[in-house]
Amino acid sequence: MGWESWGNGEGLADAYRVWEIKANREERQRMQRLYLRLSSAVRQACKALEERLGKDFREDPKKFSEELIGEASKTAGLPKGLFWYAVEWRRMVAEAKGKSKRRSGFTPPPVPLLVKVVGNGDRLHGNGSAVAVLEASRNELRIPSAGVAVRLRPSLVKAVLEDVQRFGDVKLTLQLTAKGRLRLIAHRVVKQVRWGGEGRLAVIALDVNSSHGLYLMAFTFDSNVRLVAQRVFKPPNTTLLRLLAAIMTSYSEVKCWSEAVKRFRQRRDVRSLQREGRGSAVEGALRLAERLRAKINLTSERAEHIAGQASRKVRKLNEDWVRGVLKELRALIRKLRDQGYTVVIVVDVPQAESLRGTKLQRTLLRAARRLENMAWYEGARWFKPDNNISGKRCPICGKEGVEVQRRYYKCPKCNLVYGRDWTAAFNAAKLFLRVCRAERHLEALSQWLQSHKTALTPAGPGPSSPGSPSRGGPGVPRAARGGDVPAATRAEGRPARAATPQGAPMTPRKGGPQTSEGGR
Repeated sequence: MGWESWGNGEGLADAYRVWEIKANREERQRMQRLYLRLSSAVRQACKALEERLGKDFREDPKKFSEELIGEASKTAGLPKGLFWYAVEWRRMVAEAKGKSKRRSGFTPPPVPLLVKVVGNGDRLHGNGSAVAVLEASRNELRIPSAGVAVRLRPSLVKAVLEDVQRFGDVKLTLQLTAKGRLRLIAHRVVKQVRWGGEGRLAVIALDVNSSHGLYLMAFTFDSNVRLVAQRVFKPPNTTLLRLLAAIMTSYSEVKCWSEAVKRFRQRRDVRSLQREGRGSAVEGALRLAERLRAKINLTSERAEHIAGQASRKVRKLNEDWVRGVLKELRALIRKLRDQGYTVVIVVDVPQAESLRGTKLQRTLLRAARRLENMAWYEGARWFKPDNNISGKRCPICGKEGVEVQRRYYKCPKCNLVYGRDWTAAFNAAKLFLRVCRAERHLEALSQWLQSHKTALTPAGPGPSSPGSPSRGGPGVPRAARGGDVPAATRAEGRPARAATPQGAPMTPRKGGPQTSEGGR
C-alpha cells in the first residue's frame, strides 16, 4: 500500500491515510517474532499447496484462499484471522521481488491484519472477527491471539474515531513490518468529485516552489468571492546538517582530514553556495566539524556514524514539514466541506526535470504525491495543470511583467506590483475556472483582485522586507493577512490572526454561467 497506488481504471481511486504507531524495543521484538512466524507459515503453506495442486494454484491462488489460510494457520498454530490476507501477501512478495534491483535479498512487504474499533465494550467499526482491536476507551491497540498490546497516543485515537464517523466507507488495516513496526492504514475507494458550475465552490491553489516551499491561496465562491486563507509553508533549513554529513562522509572515505576538507570544498553544492554568497554556511559547517574532531577521537567509523545521524535528522525534519503541511490542509478542507463547499485543490507542481539536483527535490515531489492522495481521501477534487504556470505574468491582463526586485514584478500595462509566487497560485485558480468555462466566477475573481491589488504582495518589496513574502509590513492588506480560516503569511506556516476580508460580488449573467465539469 503506497502513496502512489490510487486509481483502479474504473473511475474510482484508492486513497489512504497512514498513522505510524510507536512501540518500545521489547514490543517491537515481540512483533518482529510474530512477523517471522506469519511469513514463514504462509511460505510453507504456499509450497505445500503448490506440491498438492500444482499449476492450478500457481495460476489462480485466489481460488484456493481458504485452503491457504487453513494450511498456514495449521502450520503456525495461530488463529485463521491472522492469515486473512495470505493471498494478497503472497502477491505483494512476488511484486517486491520483481521491483528489487538487488540480485539477492529484498525488503519483505508488511503483513496486513484486519482491525476493529471498540469502545466501552461496544464495536464501533470493523469486522467482528478482526484479530487486531483498537480500544478507544483505553487508548490501546491489541492483538490478543499474539499477546501484543501497545499504548496509543490520544491524538491518534481521536483522529481514527473522527475518520470512522466522517467516512462510512473507510476500512482499517494494521500493517506489521519485518522490523516489528506497526502502521494503521485507513483505506477508502472514492470517486472523483465533480463540479457542474453551480453550488458553493472553494478553490485551494498551491504553488510548489523548488526553493521557497509551498504558497497557498484559498478562495470561496458563493454570493461573494472571499479569500479565506493565504499562507506560505517554508521548508526547514537543513544546509548545515547536509554540509556536516558531506564533510564526515569525505573523512570516512579518505581517512585524512586535510584531504577530506579539500574534497569537501570541491563539491558542486559547496561551490554553488559560495557563488550565491552563502559561503558563511560552508565555513560554519567546517567550524562545527572541527569542534567535533577536537572533542572526540574522530575515527573513520565515528565520522560515518555522525554522517548517518545528520542525514537521518535531515530526513526527519523534511518529513515533519510535509506532515505539518498535510495537517494544515486537511483541517482547511474539512472546514470548507463542513460549510457545504465543493473543494477543488489546484497544484502547480514543477516538472521533475526542473527539480533535479535541488535540495528539495525528493521532499517537494513526495509532498505533491501525498497532497494528491489526501485530496482523494478527503473528497476534494484534484486538478494538476499539464504545464507549469508562470508567476511572472500579470494576474489581470496576462502580460509578462518587469522584475523590480527579487521575485517581485510590475506590469507595464496595469502598473500592478505582484509577487511571483503568490501570482502563480492565483493564476492556478484562474486556470481551473477557465478550464471549467466558469466565466461568471472568473469575472468575480478579477473584480476581487481589482479591489485588493496588494493581496499578491503581502510583505511586498521595500526597505523593511526585502522581497520576503514571509514578513509582514505596513503595506500588507487586511485580506492578505487573514480570513475566516486563518490566513497566515508566516514562513513556518503558522496561522496568523483572523480577519474578515471584503468580498467581490458575483454579478449574474443572463442565461447563467457557461460551465462544464472541467479539470482532470
